[in-house]
Amino acid sequence: MNEIELLAPVGSFDALKAAVQNGANAVYLGGKDFSARASANNFDREELIEAVKYAHIRDVRVFVTTNTLIKQNEIEDFVEYAKFLYDIDVDAIIMQDIGVAMLIHELLPDFELHASTQMVAHSLEDVQYLESVGFKRVVLARELTVEEIKYICDNTNVDIEIFVHGALCVCYSGGCLMSSMIGNRSGNRGRCAQPCRQKYTMIDISTGEEIHNNGDYLLSTRDLNTIEEIDKIIETGVLSLKIEGRMKKPEYVATVISSYRNAIDEYEATKKVSISDETMEDLYTIFNRKFTKGLILGEVGEDVMNSNVPNNQGLYVGKVVDYNKKAKRLKIKLEGTLKKGDGINLGGGTIGRIIKGKEIAQIGYKGETIELDFIGEARKNQPVFKTSDTDLIDKAQKTYTQDKEFAKSLIDAEISIKLGEYPELKLIDKNDNSVTVKGDKLVEEALKVALSEEKIETQIKKLGNTPYEIDNLNIKLDKGVSMPISLINQMRREAIDLLDEARIPVKNRADKNKYIKYSPKKYERNLDQKSKIRVKVNNIEALKSIINLDIDMIYYEDVTTLEQATAMANANNKKLVYSAPRIVRNKEYRRLEKSNEYCKDNVQISALGQVKYYKENNENVSFEVDYYLNSFNSETINHYKKEGAKTVCISQELNIHEIKETTQYTDVEIETVAYGYIPMMLSEYCPMGVVARSCKKEKRCANCKESKYVLRDFKGEEYRVAQDLFCRSTIYNSSANCLINNLEELSDAGINVFRLDFTHENPDLISKITKAFINTVNNNFTVNINDQEIFDEMDTTLGHLYKGVE
Repeated sequence: MNEIELLAPVGSFDALKAAVQNGANAVYLGGKDFSARASANNFDREELIEAVKYAHIRDVRVFVTTNTLIKQNEIEDFVEYAKFLYDIDVDAIIMQDIGVAMLIHELLPDFELHASTQMVAHSLEDVQYLESVGFKRVVLARELTVEEIKYICDNTNVDIEIFVHGALCVCYSGGCLMSSMIGNRSGNRGRCAQPCRQKYTMIDISTGEEIHNNGDYLLSTRDLNTIEEIDKIIETGVLSLKIEGRMKKPEYVATVISSYRNAIDEYEATKKVSISDETMEDLYTIFNRKFTKGLILGEVGEDVMNSNVPNNQGLYVGKVVDYNKKAKRLKIKLEGTLKKGDGINLGGGTIGRIIKGKEIAQIGYKGETIELDFIGEARKNQPVFKTSDTDLIDKAQKTYTQDKEFAKSLIDAEISIKLGEYPELKLIDKNDNSVTVKGDKLVEEALKVALSEEKIETQIKKLGNTPYEIDNLNIKLDKGVSMPISLINQMRREAIDLLDEARIPVKNRADKNKYIKYSPKKYERNLDQKSKIRVKVNNIEALKSIINLDIDMIYYEDVTTLEQATAMANANNKKLVYSAPRIVRNKEYRRLEKSNEYCKDNVQISALGQVKYYKENNENVSFEVDYYLNSFNSETINHYKKEGAKTVCISQELNIHEIKETTQYTDVEIETVAYGYIPMMLSEYCPMGVVARSCKKEKRCANCKESKYVLRDFKGEEYRVAQDLFCRSTIYNSSANCLINNLEELSDAGINVFRLDFTHENPDLISKITKAFINTVNNNFTVNINDQEIFDEMDTTLGHLYKGVE
């Protein structure tokens, strides 16, 4: 089994020090550009150089997050930035954009590539595909269980990284458009506005009834905390245990990293995990939204969600006994410790004095009833949580604010002191870096007291506040010789400085002096070709409504009725292509086996692993690539072309100008969704099952099949919720994207396939909408009055057609 890597989040230089000094083996951080946490402090270029030096000297690897989707006009700048990271000895680059990742792999083949969790790798097929195209590491989707992770680790050679602590996304990362569609801030561009942390009400469409649970934050997840069962995760065979939190303070990084470092070390030494109450209390206090062991350890539904509080809850310490508003005194019965300077969840600020009867104290203990000076609102029996702890903050800060070296690397030393020769000191680290320093004075015969091995050992081991500790020391000493102790000390200091420098570079990096440039090939697109209408439907009744219409192709989503749908299409001389689900996890591919029978030449794919899966089953299969695969630029589109794509549906987050800029560098057929309710979230969490309390975990229940619920936000917008083949929830936009009046502009931008996606529309409306688009295309993109009336009665949006995302 590989030595486990503890991977820390770093949002500032203090956080870097906190991570390194508390035992991280690697850190991940973002520069000012192309980082999926655009609102974090992040590092400018000079700071990145210094961060790499600081980490590498202390034997800590540095991974830089460039895990956003890259626009066409940004590729040249991205290539230059990637070369800068390569040249300053960043160990690896973390990426979401598959096309640009392949470009970097081509230009800098020895730059280690990590597939971000934004790539939605959720199956062995996904991981094996990413390994096959050059990724060294894959960060798995947070939804996978330890059993699934072990299955992947047992069947792949790529390094596997997983999240073990911190904030969770309710949606599969990389597949969320909710922030983008609602507020124009794209999670795929590092600007998520976290709409999942807002209030929602669940409405039963059929009755109009509001369905209430214990809280209003129906999409807000708890924070992940796996420390008590970290052994189960380590035993899967993963390489890297990742802590979330680049937006968090250094104190958080110090506390969480030290806690997991101790747990990992204890397990590796004893094969047991025993987490103290103090450690758990520290983790609760430093930050939590309630904790869950997560889907990774088998918790589901309510156990993963926190509908009450979308922010830090803290550590439970007692209940309010009384509040005297006039006297401004709050009385608390303690079930934990509370000190002067601590913070609690009632009001802002920190605790001043602690009153026990007539005495003023610094601290209150479990079992005591205390009073606090308090201005605000509180009610009897209200739970009290400690949200900051002065001792904990002080303990954490001491690890990184005093420039003390707590994380030591073991090194070996050899010193040769021979009569008549210059003394020589060699230092060797565990990564085979070695440095040698010669003294500038010859070794002489001792006149009085000869130099002893004990004295030499004492001086060589005086490494003080350096990041090193001597492991093995080999002394070659002639008898009866002498040399100044100051010379030994000088040699030691010089050798340490040289070893620092030797540890900074990544070894054998071949292209540091190579000049690289991005030069995409331009294509002349045939803008005169006839535009095509394609339709996506998910059931037989919807299929019936469009089967006789003049459309180019039908995408069909329901594998259970695929045989019937194919027969119907063949009888009506229509091309029908199976559209695979966005998420198919490991053994779930068995449910798709039937599709291979009907996908011998063509299939629409929505996940990277589906390239591998369908090619293995049908060697000559070609692909229609759905927009879930985030085709944001020509590099990605052309990558899919190499894999056999005939049509690529372009990202729904690009505006018309960005589309036009992109299509000139590819000759692949480009598709866009010209009508449809865009899926904004795909989640393992079922809000219907939890809130409506009608969930049958072992199968889809009638309520799920009916898809009769919406989530209503504070503005009154309503988002339809539906479930797929595998009981996963999809949340759709409140308005339908409708570009019927913009087809000519889209055609001029290089799009010749207009797709209509139908989800919960009735068959009659499906037929009317499809006919309206057919009429418009046939009428030189002019919408007739009767067709326009259909859309005037609907709540529609142009999506990102003119806005795009930042």
